[in-house]
Amino acid sequence: MKILIVDDHQMVGEGLSALLERDPEVTAIRRAADGFEAVNVAKTFQPDVVLMDITMPGMNGVEACRQITFDPDVGSAVLILSMHTDPEFVTEALRCGAKGFLVKSAAGDELIAAVKDVAAGRTYLSPQVAGDVLERYVGGDNGDDPPKYTLLSPREKQTLQMLAEGMSVKEIAYKLELSDKTVHAFRANLMDKLEIKSIAELTKYAVKHGITTLD
Repeated sequence: MKILIVDDHQMVGEGLSALLERDPEVTAIRRAADGFEAVNVAKTFQPDVVLMDITMPGMNGVEACRQITFDPDVGSAVLILSMHTDPEFVTEALRCGAKGFLVKSAAGDELIAAVKDVAAGRTYLSPQVAGDVLERYVGGDNGDDPPKYTLLSPREKQTLQMLAEGMSVKEIAYKLELSDKTVHAFRANLMDKLEIKSIAELTKYAVKHGITTLD
């Protein structure tokens, strides 16, 4: 298996690499520090499994997951690795194409088993989240109807994260290769959809929902 580890904390990435290297089925490992880098590396490295953190600067793991899994030229299975156990995070990751969700408190043996499951085309959910996710689907409880965040387009989600992290419209436009006018439109649209009136409120929303930690 070829594995891409995506985490903005170097020590976490190194620890995951050391753990996975012990398994004889793992033939190559690459690392990326954020969603943008993950998308680019996935296109050239073509990993079997992308082990993806959610909360990262610039582009979070859910959006990176969407871009990787919906790209017909990549075909990698994404396994989300996160400290968040809220069913909203899990269901949003699954909507964006993730094949599994593993909590960061999992033991090493569970990590390797989860990686092998998603590499084989199966879905893996940590026991800590599986029950709540199943209950939401079976009981028809999907939180908001629909959750406000899911109403945002991919570009609006990226703009939301970057605004929350303090980037200006000009900086966002440069990063996303868009015009200032387009980014202004994204900002107005996302604030309208989320019913948010200020950047301060938007930042609180992003932190509360795990879109950014502002570390």
